Amino acid sequence: MQQLDIFADSVPVQRANALIAALSRFDRTASRQALQSLVSADPAYDGLLHFQVLCDFVDNWPSGHNDPGWPRTPAAVAAAEQLIMQRIMPAATMMGEAGRALVRQSWSDLARASEAAGIGPEHRDCFSAELYLRARQSSDVVRTVQGIPGAAMRAAVQRWLGLGYYGCGETEPARRAALRFAWLAPRRFSVFVEEMSDAALAQDWRDFQADLGDLDATWFPAWCAHEKKTGSTVLDNLPPGDGPMAYRLVVGLGIRERGGLCSAVYEDRAHLKRLSESFFAFYLMRRSDVHSRHR
Repeated sequence: MQQLDIFADSVPVQRANALIAALSRFDRTASRQALQSLVSADPAYDGLLHFQVLCDFVDNWPSGHNDPGWPRTPAAVAAAEQLIMQRIMPAATMMGEAGRALVRQSWSDLARASEAAGIGPEHRDCFSAELYLRARQSSDVVRTVQGIPGAAMRAAVQRWLGLGYYGCGETEPARRAALRFAWLAPRRFSVFVEEMSDAALAQDWRDFQADLGDLDATWFPAWCAHEKKTGSTVLDNLPPGDGPMAYRLVVGLGIRERGGLCSAVYEDRAHLKRLSESFFAFYLMRRSDVHSRHR
């Protein structure tokens, strides 16, 4: 009898699995049928309300690229974005990996709708790049932001480029975008580093803070240039500010100092000192360490 009870208890689980499979396919008819079967097997099944939310979502989610139900305005995309964030993501957690895949597909669908509607980057969470990012479609993130006018001076665009390139495995352009983001949005740089989840960038950021904790993230690129932590340099379209100027000076000094000390080197060093006493002290200390190692 105990074995029969165990078998009987497995029926709701089997029907819940069938429901999860139907929801994963965005199959409206099969989802409703599977939900009814689950209710018949166990009217008090744990998570039934979440399944109801997901079935309603699949019922009303547009299908096919030509479906007139796709959102066509920023307000409509914003409403769909909030629905996914506030109701669908919490409900989908009970589906495990299938739920995460369902959410990613929803972001992907919404990204295509946003792109088709021509919604611009000023709408942030409604812009296709942000939605493709949530869908983990990194190449589409990069594609949709590469042609944005004034991209070099827009923090949001550099965030999308950094995360998109990194997701594509292109670490050098990802690092260049990260440096620009540090200049343009220094208060949000720590969050960006966590979001990128690049071990090398995270370690460099920790080392910078240990060396120059009194300076903000706009000085991080100058630190990277001095510590040879970057690939190709970023010398075009630098934003105004002491940190970007220090970066330009450090890159120039790294080239000039190879030919020995001269008036240009002394002038640049004096300029660097005027920008920040603490960075200049760090710079001199590192230069002394290098010379000591080569004696």
